[in-house]
Amino acid sequence: MTGEVKTMDYQRTALSIADVAKILQVSEKTVTRMLRDGAIPGFKVANQWRFHPDDFEKWLNSKRGTNDDSSELSSVDGLGYEPLPLSRLTAEDLILPNLSAGSKREVLSALVKPLAARGVVEDKEAFVEGLWAREKMVTTGIGGRVALPHLRNPEDQPIERPLMVIGVSKKGIDWSSIDNLPVHLFLMPITGNEVLHVRTLFAIRRALAVEDFVDKIIAAKSRSEVLSILLMVETLQMNRTELT
Repeated sequence: MTGEVKTMDYQRTALSIADVAKILQVSEKTVTRMLRDGAIPGFKVANQWRFHPDDFEKWLNSKRGTNDDSSELSSVDGLGYEPLPLSRLTAEDLILPNLSAGSKREVLSALVKPLAARGVVEDKEAFVEGLWAREKMVTTGIGGRVALPHLRNPEDQPIERPLMVIGVSKKGIDWSSIDNLPVHLFLMPITGNEVLHVRTLFAIRRALAVEDFVDKIIAAKSRSEVLSILLMVETLQMNRTELT
């Protein structure tokens, strides 16, 4: 769908999750998931999510202004895309099997380091600052011992192809997660554009839904074992798809 939105059929007051779900014609659960993934702009008031109409309209116009027939919303719900293989987004040099505990900034800096070493990120401090700014909006600790640190605007860091840094902490790191549990598994995507960003987040969530996936990654004894687990999960998901 193309063309800008000229008018919106809601008042110029803060929108609720229910309002946005109705406008987008998706479930409130989908909107909540998009908020947690940073895929849609929102803010909290008294622990309730709200959306500024101007920010929301700008975001919606950006989605309708693309020529991609497969919209972000369909990708969030897993429609219109072939599964994105996570094993192709990472590599042994992007896997940190013994992530040291520290402040959030120190952990984010450690996660960015392999990207800087590759030359993918030229200004490491600026990239860390971008991650930290996103973290201050709302925690990327999604629960279940997992955090998904990422930039609020993927376009802020152009990149030739999407990548993912994996960090593992055996002891766990306090990340102010939504379930208040320490984070043991950090999955940090860097994509360069919002469509690939949401596709990557969806692929991550599919993997996290696989039984014992998180436990296996945390218990892995080597970088190569982490890659093997990702390949195993993708094979399992592919086989299930072929059977349906």
